[in-house]
Amino acid sequence: MPYRRLPTTDKARLRALEAALKKVNAITTRNIPFAKHSIEELQSVKNQFENTLKHYELNIKQQSDNNKHYKATQETARLYLSHFIQVLLFASERGEINGGLKYYGSLLELGGKVPALNTEQEILEWGRTIVNGEQNRVRQGGSAIYSPSIALVKFKLEEFSDAAIFQQNLKRNTLRAFEKMQQLRKTTNDFISQLWTEIESHLELEAGSEEEKRALAEEFGIVYVLRRKERKLLQQVVAKKAEEPKEEISLEDKAEEKPTFVQRDLFMQFN
Repeated sequence: MPYRRLPTTDKARLRALEAALKKVNAITTRNIPFAKHSIEELQSVKNQFENTLKHYELNIKQQSDNNKHYKATQETARLYLSHFIQVLLFASERGEINGGLKYYGSLLELGGKVPALNTEQEILEWGRTIVNGEQNRVRQGGSAIYSPSIALVKFKLEEFSDAAIFQQNLKRNTLRAFEKMQQLRKTTNDFISQLWTEIESHLELEAGSEEEKRALAEEFGIVYVLRRKERKLLQQVVAKKAEEPKEEISLEDKAEEKPTFVQRDLFMQFN
């Protein structure tokens, strides 16, 4: 006996609701196999689920599209900051930096190496340290470093910071939409399950055989699934029918049948 399976994807849930609504609109009110008040609820559930799904998918698309800009500004900020630190380290090695590297946080402890700038946090934290250190050093009478200048590095860092904040906002929006979809998926499945139960209970009284009942139920969007043994049995039946010899018609039989069809056609034409 096949069993019904509730939708497991958002598209499947929407198809189930649309199928039930389409069938309801195609029949008379007295033939609807569930409570009349459920018709409005069915329309409401379908609209709410569809609108929430579109909003969720839109949030995902916005986050994905903006991620390209976010990654580009991140790489640019990392590149400018890394190049500035390299120039700073070379100048310090030549003795051209007054006060050495004391203005730049723990940069001196790295032994002349460029710090790791792989993550958003590392880029922004080291960016603030280097920008503040360079500005303090220049205020103390030190010569400014160019190619790149600290002003250009600061601009690229601020651009990346703005992109990072915007991307975080998009992530929060997507997360809120996801959580709302998670709750709506459960309530929608509960509604579909209740609706399908009402339909099956009604068809139990109306339909004759189990096959007829399932056929009518499927018109309302109910999905039935065959178990493994049932699929195997069905395959055996189909294979057995394919192996059965087909009834052959001899040439004599065809010759006898031909005049009959001709006479019938002629009879229909004259009448």
